[in-house]
Amino acid sequence: MTIESIPNVPVRSGPLSTTSPASRTGGRPVGSRGNGKTQNEKIARAKRNFEVEKTEIAIEAERAQIAVLRAVEKRKEEQQARVDKLYNTQESKRAPQMQIDQPVTLWVLVGLAIITFLATALLTADGTIGAAAAARFATDWMGFVVFGVFEVATLAFMLMYYVRGSRIDIITGKQVNSSQWFVAMVFASIITVGLSAYHVLDLYDYDIANIDVWVGIGIRVTASLFFVLISKGIAGVLFAKAIPLDA
Repeated sequence: MTIESIPNVPVRSGPLSTTSPASRTGGRPVGSRGNGKTQNEKIARAKRNFEVEKTEIAIEAERAQIAVLRAVEKRKEEQQARVDKLYNTQESKRAPQMQIDQPVTLWVLVGLAIITFLATALLTADGTIGAAAAARFATDWMGFVVFGVFEVATLAFMLMYYVRGSRIDIITGKQVNSSQWFVAMVFASIITVGLSAYHVLDLYDYDIANIDVWVGIGIRVTASLFFVLISKGIAGVLFAKAIPLDA
């Protein structure tokens, strides 16, 4: 057989195989590795799994923190319970305490203050009147006026101290400061005591070596000091705030 006797067979251009890509891969998408997912879908699924794991870790950490806080709070409550128990045990061993009604106490203190004021005035009257002679007023009875001025000033300063100190400022809501009136009362008392001390020294011709001089001065100073201390104590009762019901 010669070449010329071979029949002409039509030749088709293109791939030799007639199978499609899908048939070659078994019907799965191109680019997959056998699980039916593409590479992008795998990455997305991995990201979702990572977010879920991260959320679970955060939840567990929060639960652990809450457990720690609860344990700390429980220890605090147990410690406070022990302190309260010890305090109640100690208080149960105390003797019963009685509190006098405040109005009764206040009026008793006011009465004592009045007695102390009158006694102080009488003890320092001769000193003030005698010392006023050094001013050489026109008449002798002017010494009584000087004495009255100092005693009235002391009493007025004390009352202003009480009244102002019991007021509440409408803007700040705090107690009004009245310490300047207390200082004025103390200053007036010091002047009165000073005049009395001067009178005692004048009576004994300034013989400071004489013990009687210091006894007289000590009595006059002590009486005025008691008056100032009692006045301050009454202020503590007057300015005391009531205990609120929700305290």
